[in-house]
Amino acid sequence: MIKLFRKNRIRMITKNKIGAYFAYATGEIILVIVGILIALAINDRSNTEKKLELRNSYITQLHDEADRNLKKLTLLDKEAAQMLKELDTVFKILLYKDYDNQRLSTKSFYLIMSKKFYPVMITYENLKFSGDLKLFDDLNLRNAISETYETFNPIEKLETSEQQTIEAYYEIFLMRNVKFRNMGISSETYEKDIYFENMVLTRMTTLAQNRETYSSAIESLESLKNTYDVLQNKN
Repeated sequence: MIKLFRKNRIRMITKNKIGAYFAYATGEIILVIVGILIALAINDRSNTEKKLELRNSYITQLHDEADRNLKKLTLLDKEAAQMLKELDTVFKILLYKDYDNQRLSTKSFYLIMSKKFYPVMITYENLKFSGDLKLFDDLNLRNAISETYETFNPIEKLETSEQQTIEAYYEIFLMRNVKFRNMGISSETYEKDIYFENMVLTRMTTLAQNRETYSSAIESLESLKNTYDVLQNKN
């Protein structure tokens, strides 16, 4: 009887030890899992903060980039407006066939004047090619950034076409007539030539188109700049 009691007691003690061991092991596993989850949460929070910090840095750079492009475009628009005014004077002189007007030759110089827009795009190019544009969670904002920089494309196309027109006018018409005049071959002034009149009209048209593309880009940049201001104030 005593032996049976001792065996049962030993069994109970053994069972208790095994139960305590499993409880301890389970507790250790839970602690490890909790520790891993905490570490992951901390790491995720750290990564989120780093991404937010990088995004804010991009916003600051994009804001500066927008400001610099705005200044360039505003200046170009003013210069285009001035050239249009001068060429309008030339057109009116031609309209009234006032070929002896002294302003005709001086203001005709604006026919071969052209300005080129060199946009600042370093930050945007970095965003696009690095894939960091995804840092901006707002899809509408991402699209707005891309669309704003795309407004520079029509400006470049018009400027290229305009430059080709100016070069053709200079080489094919202007220099030929200057050469003939110096040789005393041409008795007529080149200002009476229909090519010259067409060039005046062409340049007035392209300058007006340039102003339209400048205006579109300026509007987009101002809108985007206001968005950056809001984001910076939130941060």
